[in-house]
Amino acid sequence: MSRVATEVERKRPLVIVGGGPAGIAATTEAARAGMRCTLIDESPELGGQIYRRPPQSFRIRDARVLGKDFERGDRLRAELAQVSDRVERIAGTVLGIWGARDLVCSTGDGRTLDVAAERLILATGARDRPVPFPGWTLPGVLTAGGAQVLVKTMRIRPGRRAIVSGTGPLLLVVAKQLHEAGVEVVAVLEAGRPRFTPASLAKVWGEWGLLSDAWSYWRALRRARIPLRFDHAVFEALGEDGVSAVTWGPLDEDWRPLRARARRDEVDLVVTGFGFVPNTELTELAGCRHRFAEELGGWVPERDECMRTSVPGVLAAGDGCGVAGSLVAVEEGRVAGITAAEEAGALSGAEAERRRAAPLRRLRSLAGVRAVLDEMSRIRPGFIQLATPTTLACRCEEVTVEQVGTAVAEGARDLQAVKLFTRLGMGACQGRNCEPSCAAIVATITGCELAAAGRIAARPPVKPVTLGELASSPAEAAG
Repeated sequence: MSRVATEVERKRPLVIVGGGPAGIAATTEAARAGMRCTLIDESPELGGQIYRRPPQSFRIRDARVLGKDFERGDRLRAELAQVSDRVERIAGTVLGIWGARDLVCSTGDGRTLDVAAERLILATGARDRPVPFPGWTLPGVLTAGGAQVLVKTMRIRPGRRAIVSGTGPLLLVVAKQLHEAGVEVVAVLEAGRPRFTPASLAKVWGEWGLLSDAWSYWRALRRARIPLRFDHAVFEALGEDGVSAVTWGPLDEDWRPLRARARRDEVDLVVTGFGFVPNTELTELAGCRHRFAEELGGWVPERDECMRTSVPGVLAAGDGCGVAGSLVAVEEGRVAGITAAEEAGALSGAEAERRRAAPLRRLRSLAGVRAVLDEMSRIRPGFIQLATPTTLACRCEEVTVEQVGTAVAEGARDLQAVKLFTRLGMGACQGRNCEPSCAAIVATITGCELAAAGRIAARPPVKPVTLGELASSPAEAAG
């Protein structure tokens, strides 16, 4: 049964979408300034992927087993708790945005909620970047984020013997967590190779805490005798009903697999982590201008220093605006919350500038670390050759790499055209899994820049929803 909410029911002074580091920090700062805030997040517990808490029914005798991220997340949640009297918490999924700031949310109990935000902060985070290779759809192949949910949040051992492959510092974190969960880690395969120079060291000068974190993870692997192999990756996952073995080996400078030098190991778990892709569906639906920034994970909304987007009243912060990690997300969230309060008149311009000074200063310091990590873990063009012609590129619609190539040969020159030829991206994930790799395939075949390959347009509902929930949507949004 559909309903139309009254204006009084719908209106909220400030809506923050996303309960990760950026969303929590933005809500805290805006509430500190005296604003009434509505925080919407689809998870029952705030914290996002990195600060995710175990279910309350779990007993953790020592918080240190969950690592520094757990402690940082708890400190951030404690800050929010101090202003909780000014925060409305909605556990739900935003299905779409109409007219820049009108939101429809699924509450998970068969109902929808219509919200009109006077001001809106989008802190939507990022998702794992899947990289297709033969066998990547087998049970037992997990992304780094998926493995972390099982190990860190649910305290589940996802396998007995594992190999970890991809690029970036998260590989070390996941390998350590798997080892502590009782998984035998055969090796960590890093596709890149860090090359520290005096210039790169100068960029990270002063951020010793981050360097200490990386050093501690590397030492943990050394103590566990887990080999870390640079310029290597998984080539193929083997098995019938699940992973039983894997082949892996070296890559050339552009990350093309040198298959003639492959070796095989018996494993039942393959964890892949090739970085992250910003979740930009809601900033797209809000009408924000975007630009392509490969070093930030792909398409990102354009913003000024105070986190304002091109749409008045819409701000954006965190990894949904460019993958940079939780520490950057927190500071960007603080800036966004302060700016929203300033625009609403809750803070004077001078006071807002004073409150923004510290987080902006920290962001400038973290920018150096970000630049070094971006270069170290930059995806090289040869990674798409990990897939063979028969490898599924779009697992939802079972579109192969060869079919993508055929679509390009028949005239498709961007992802939207490939979608029309093949149904690429028309499944439940709406292109979240296949868009980045297929954009690279199209760009390679056509010889164009990655940006020219375009993207699969976001359409509401941005997440799967039942017909019953759609039927209960507000009439103006349903139309």
